[in-house]
Amino acid sequence: MDVTDNQPSRANTDRDRYSTEALERWRRWTDAPLLVVAIASLPFLLMELRRDSLGTADTRMLDAINLFVLAAFAVDYVVELFFARDRRSYIRLEWTSLAIVLSQIIAIVPGLSGFGLLRAARGARAFRAGAVLLRLFAVGGAAAREGRQVIRKRAAGFALSMAGFTWLASAACFMLAETDSDHSIADSLWWSLSTITTVGYGDIYPVTPVGRIIGGFTMIVGISTFALVTAKIAEFLVRSETTAR
Repeated sequence: MDVTDNQPSRANTDRDRYSTEALERWRRWTDAPLLVVAIASLPFLLMELRRDSLGTADTRMLDAINLFVLAAFAVDYVVELFFARDRRSYIRLEWTSLAIVLSQIIAIVPGLSGFGLLRAARGARAFRAGAVLLRLFAVGGAAAREGRQVIRKRAAGFALSMAGFTWLASAACFMLAETDSDHSIADSLWWSLSTITTVGYGDIYPVTPVGRIIGGFTMIVGISTFALVTAKIAEFLVRSETTAR
C-alpha cells in the first residue's frame, strides 16, 4: 500500500473497517500463494476460446485448473469473511475475490453433467468470450492489487515470476495463433519453455506472423530475466566478498 508523508492511505483506512488480527494472520499465509494462483491461471483463460478444438486431455486439464482456482479462492473468501469485523464493508471492498469465485462457477457449472442447457450456452462463442473477460477482469484485479507490494519488496522474484507468467501466456497465445496446427497444450508449453530459455530445439515452431512475433517477445523476456538474475547473483557475490574484507 502507498503511504505518503506518514499519513495512512485510503486503502489502509478502508481495510481498518473490517480488519482483525486473525484476518491479517490468515492473509500473511495466503496472499502470496493466491497471487501465484491468480497470475498463473490467467493464460489458461485464453485457451477457453479454443475449447471446441481441444482434445479430451486438454479440456480436462482446463476443467481441473478451473476447479482448483475456484476451490482456492472460495475457501479464502469464506475464511476471510468469517474473520472480518464488518462483513458488509468486507463484501463491498473485497469485491474482486467474490468476482473470481462467481466467474469460476460460471466456467465450471456448464461442464457438469445434468446441465444440458448450460452446456449448450457454453458452446456459444459469445458466452465463452464473455465468461473469459469476466474471469480475466476479476483475477487480474486481484493480482494487480497484491502485486504492487510484491514488486517493491522482491524485484528479482518478480522478474522470475514474470518469466513464468510469460511462459504460460506465450503457450496460450501460441495455441490461439497457430490455429492450423494440431498442437496440444503440452506441445505449446514445451515450445514456450524451449523458446524462453532461448534453446529453440526446432521440433515445434510457429509458422504464422503472429506466432513468430509471440516467439520473439518470449525470447526477449527470457534473455532479460536471466540477465537480471545473473546481475543479482553477481551483486550478491561482490557484496559478500566486500563484507568479508
